[in-house]
Amino acid sequence: MKTNLLSITLMMSFSLIISSCSLSNGQHGKGNIFESEWGLVSVKAKSIDSLLIARQGNTATLHVLQDGTVKGTTGCNSFEGQVAIDGYSLKFGNLICTQLTCADSTLTTAFYAMLDSTDNYTVDHGHLLLRKGDKVLAKLMPLDMR
Repeated sequence: MKTNLLSITLMMSFSLIISSCSLSNGQHGKGNIFESEWGLVSVKAKSIDSLLIARQGNTATLHVLQDGTVKGTTGCNSFEGQVAIDGYSLKFGNLICTQLTCADSTLTTAFYAMLDSTDNYTVDHGHLLLRKGDKVLAKLMPLDMR
């Protein structure tokens, strides 16, 4: 009897651990945008309709705070502003950006255009996906995992 009770307790504990891990990873398609400071993996280039891959080193970042503030960098310039979030819908606005001359402005231009176009997000398997409708505009991952 004690062995059966111990087995059942262990199985239930293991099940709870497994289910909590999958929920925190966002494996069900939705997650928390506030959990991390995000580093850019790729962004859709609006003008040439292609995907730009972020280079190591000067990584573009995004940090959404619970108070509705957003801040980050494009890898060259920094920005700060507001974000309105309602469920998984979001809109960035009132961005103040530095205007340094960057060696390659393609990524900076694409990043700012993406922020302007984004209207929703998901966190899926640990990646933040910024979208317009059902189209993914950018993929980011937590900086501590890059």
